Amino acid sequence: MKTGMAFVVFIIVFYAVGFGLLGYGLWAAKRSVEAAEWPTTRGALERITFKGNSDSDGATHQVLVEYTYTVAGKPYRGSRLAFGYGASAGKKAHEEIEQKLKNAKSVDVRYDPFDPSSSVLSFGFHRTIQIALAFAITWLAFVSGFALLWWLTLHGDSVLLQNLSVQ
Repeated sequence: MKTGMAFVVFIIVFYAVGFGLLGYGLWAAKRSVEAAEWPTTRGALERITFKGNSDSDGATHQVLVEYTYTVAGKPYRGSRLAFGYGASAGKKAHEEIEQKLKNAKSVDVRYDPFDPSSSVLSFGFHRTIQIALAFAITWLAFVSGFALLWWLTLHGDSVLLQNLSVQ
């Protein structure tokens, strides 16, 4: 029974990770879509950095940005490109974002009207959120399948036993 309990704990941890990823993806999607309706103000780009990482799992890329903006006479600093945006594969997509920002004289900053310190430069149900949600759903499907396989192995085969005809 100790092995069974250890497996249950193992599965619970993996479900927690999966639901955590799903929750983050849904939160980021909600906030990113909401940002489309936020007021905008003109902002100044302070820094744009293209960050690439390469390891045994592959290469990921990301554009890091810093900008300043003013709301009701109060200055703010922001560094969020979009809710849910982060490092991912597909160098070209990130290079296009970097190039568009580098060619800009200024940017429109979208800010939360209830918390002007929360801001983004872009919005919508973008690729990074789509990847995060697809990964979370795949993770949860795998864990569910694995848990189902484990559950099935714990039970005898009553169908074969019942239908086995012996003399």
